[in-house]
Amino acid sequence: MSTGSSPSAFDEFANGTLRLPESLRDFLRWPMGPLVHGPDILPTIGRASPVVTVGDFCTLDLVARGRTPDVCVVDFKTKRQEDPELREALQRVGSRALRVVNAAGSISADAWSVLSEAFKSKERVRVEVRGEEDLLTLVCLALAPESAAVLYGMPSQGVVVVRADSTAKGKVLDILRRMER
Repeated sequence: MSTGSSPSAFDEFANGTLRLPESLRDFLRWPMGPLVHGPDILPTIGRASPVVTVGDFCTLDLVARGRTPDVCVVDFKTKRQEDPELREALQRVGSRALRVVNAAGSISADAWSVLSEAFKSKERVRVEVRGEEDLLTLVCLALAPESAAVLYGMPSQGVVVVRADSTAKGKVLDILRRMER
């Protein structure tokens, strides 16, 4: 899997930690793509490749539906609480594990290099986050090839499926530029 665009419009963000300002919190609560439920997930993904999941339940739900993500980003937590059963189940997903530290409400510089490595891998990759993975959805959309689908959960609502196309990348670029450096 290659990112298809280098140098990238996103290179400027990979050098320092980005922090989510209060002003963007409500904006990011809106889904960036269609919100789907249960059996509608696989048809919505269609032939997208790679398929990327961000979040523990989102990842396990997709696996339970018979599709293992090419890249998954997990933190072994549900609603911010550690869950040993989640850890056990998720450690079976992906044949290669990469690790990154990423604080809540931020995107670490290391997240860019680790996720870039994940997208270049020929194997299925599990990115294990110490901290919080929510905002790494933005990094995944920035780095994924346009043929990708990035899935993330909206607690108690369903799964959001976003094509990593130029429209999504444009939205991500706008959000990243509004984050604090």
